[in-house]
Formats: sequence, structure tokens, C-alpha cells
Amino acid sequence: MKLINVEPKDNYILRISLDDDSIIDFDVKAELERIPCYKPLYDFALFKTVKFKNKRIYWSDQFDFHLDQILERGRFLKL
Repeated sequence: MKLINVEPKDNYILRISLDDDSIIDFDVKAELERIPCYKPLYDFALFKTVKFKNKRIYWSDQFDFHLDQILERGRFLKL
């Protein structure tokens, strides 16, 4: 399973599409509150610059999430 699209939404939600047709909403704000060093992502302009590759979403080498974290903490919209 791998990422095929990541779309930043309002309120620090990422809508993530996977190659098995699953769609997940991942609440990054909850992670920002849980992981203090990620607080720079509260800058919405920075948040919207999210990128992805294979099984990772990222903004820089400092700020990233692996697909395992997304699957564990995300909310499935479509299976």
C-alpha cells in the first residue's frame, strides 16, 4: 500500500488517497498538540506545502509522518 495523493484541507486535516482506493482524513492538529517540535506546522502556509513519496508525507526532514502512523490515527472515509 502506498500514497497516491495528499490534499491539505481546513483545520489541519490531510485527505490522503492510497493505491487501494482508500481515502483517509488525517488530523495533523492532534499530532501537533501531541508532538511539540512539530508546532511550526501551525503556520497554515507551511502546512499547505505538504509533499508525499511512497509511504511518507512530509514538509521537511524535520516534519514527516509515515503511512503506519496515518493508518493508526487517521479516519477512513472510503475502503
